Amino acid sequence: MDPSQPSRALCASSSALPLGTPLPSPQASRPQPSRPAEPRARSRRRAAGAGFTLVELLVVIAIIGMLVALLLPAVQAAREAARRMQCSNNLKQIGLALHNYHDTHGCFPEGSQQSNMIGPLTGVLPFLEQGNTFQHFDFAQSYSAPYNQQVGAQTIPTYLCPSMTLPRDVPDTRNGETGGPSSYLACEGTASYMPQADGMFGLNWTAYGFRNPAVRFADLLDGTSNTLAFGETTYDMADYLWRPPAADAGQVKWGTARWVVGYPVVSLGTTLKDLNVHNAANNGGFQSMHPGGVQFLYGDGGVRFSADTLDRDLLHALATRSGGEVVGGR
Repeated sequence: MDPSQPSRALCASSSALPLGTPLPSPQASRPQPSRPAEPRARSRRRAAGAGFTLVELLVVIAIIGMLVALLLPAVQAAREAARRMQCSNNLKQIGLALHNYHDTHGCFPEGSQQSNMIGPLTGVLPFLEQGNTFQHFDFAQSYSAPYNQQVGAQTIPTYLCPSMTLPRDVPDTRNGETGGPSSYLACEGTASYMPQADGMFGLNWTAYGFRNPAVRFADLLDGTSNTLAFGETTYDMADYLWRPPAADAGQVKWGTARWVVGYPVVSLGTTLKDLNVHNAANNGGFQSMHPGGVQFLYGDGGVRFSADTLDRDLLHALATRSGGEVVGGR
């Protein structure tokens, strides 16, 4: 073979391409393997997997329900703590009003005055920014006089614990009730209707044998920090009923505390009744809607929470103003 022939053949093939045409690469000339088509079933599974299955949805709902169940008690506890704090603040305001009343008049208000039968919470109204209500009272007449009924029917926010619910209208004039609702009772002492009361607020009805003039700081011989002034009460006694001649006699009354009326059970409480027992037999005792105990205002203006388990003798000792008892832990 002539050695010059390959060169001529290459030249001949090269001359067959138009001028400026790129030479094909070796890789481009190789055949490319074809990619198999994705099965339709797999494609459908991928499309279906983009959402939640029913089981997954139920699991998520169950988890959310568990989280709500865990968080709800915590939220309720936080709300009750706020309500209890507001209740404590109400009692502190009442305590401050009592001290200002004493500074002005030289004594605390009486538990009840024979002339008009009003309670101690009526007397301190001017010191709780309720001067207009106080000025509208006609103290020459009884609380039950038609004119005074309109004034005394008002709801005073400071006299209501935010934890206490009112299941009915107070006053219920249809049943002959007078006076706006209250969550707090003044402490008469260790009994009720005492001719000589041993607490801070007794009945001063001399014509009926109750001789309990207004108490002064000097009369609190047990110490102001060891003498109960006010405690809580409620409207949740399901067995406490209206009595004749009320229109709803026999129906549930729930409670009876009212700030304007100067009567035991209605505005005066006693430690003779069991602590924080919510039934008709213990109406007029101290009870609250706070879990585990009751808040009390003391003669020094301090507010302390007492547990349901507070010893009865200790509770009696705190109710007296000059019993000489030795008061231990509370």
